[in-house]
Amino acid sequence: MVTISSRRLAPLLALVLSLVAGACERADEGRRIDTVGERPAHGSSPAAGKAAPGQAGQIAPGDPHAGIAAAPVDPATLSLKETGSGSLAELERGRTGTRNAQAADCFASGFRLIFTSDMEQRNYAAGKQAFLEAIALDPNYAEAYRGLAYAEFNLGFNRPAAMENYLKAIELKPDYGEAHYALAFMYAMDDLERGAVHFRKAMELGVADERNLATKFYPQVKIETH
Repeated sequence: MVTISSRRLAPLLALVLSLVAGACERADEGRRIDTVGERPAHGSSPAAGKAAPGQAGQIAPGDPHAGIAAAPVDPATLSLKETGSGSLAELERGRTGTRNAQAADCFASGFRLIFTSDMEQRNYAAGKQAFLEAIALDPNYAEAYRGLAYAEFNLGFNRPAAMENYLKAIELKPDYGEAHYALAFMYAMDDLERGAVHFRKAMELGVADERNLATKFYPQVKIETH
């Protein structure tokens, strides 16, 4: 176990606090507005009182909450950045991680729901459900575990569940750069030695250091460039 110095602790605390604040804000919003239902299986219609991923539940006439529910959203319409972590490029690569077409569709829906560049349209609960369905269809779908991990982390800062799923992703796909980078970020909270291993692997696999982890937590990791 590596002790985090006070110099490195400050940016880590600031980052964690911002994530916690965002998670709390989303949780509070979820309590006020019931917009997420369970995802129905492909080929079936949503059960009564449930909504498809990213869509709002039905509001009965006279309901005091009428007018505040979010409009239905088709995940396919949600935009993504072109490259980098959580991008269209990663989505397209992720679809090839399974031979099950239905699992790939579920993954694509979940991916857009949690990584859309329109932050107000992000729906981590619906995204989680889509990834769970993808995993049910293909238990060896590494990319679905990576997406599930990110959704879990953003749903009430569930770090244990996120860690479990990121580790499952690299167990299934050892060269999964984005999952290694995510683990480097997670381990920066309490185990820099393990985090450095994943950070080095992510850099060797060509993942961009979008969170500037090298400067904040892993300055000792030297990556050779060719």
